Amino acid sequence: MRKAAFSLLVISTALAFVTTIPAFGASKKKKATPAPGHHDTLISDVSPNAITVISDQIARTFTITPFTEINVNGQKASIADLKARMRVTVTIDLDPSRARRINATNAP
Repeated sequence: MRKAAFSLLVISTALAFVTTIPAFGASKKKKATPAPGHHDTLISDVSPNAITVISDQIARTFTITPFTEINVNGQKASIADLKARMRVTVTIDLDPSRARRINATNAP
């Protein structure tokens, strides 16, 4: 009789455990996180030896050296071809305040 009661207790405990696991797992749904918004980086100012760009409302100035490669709309260009409100990507040099490469496109 004791064996039967013990077996019944083990089986009912295992059954209770197995049936409650899905209830615990169902409450742990991951909430959807919104996709990060993409903000264009734009030129805000151009001087003879530097450009200032704004990205996510943060302004940053990069020095332009004679070794800085400048492209506008995929064509080799000079600093005179850079204008405010152009979209831009800047590759920094070993010194993070200097621009190694500037790729700009006309904003639509």
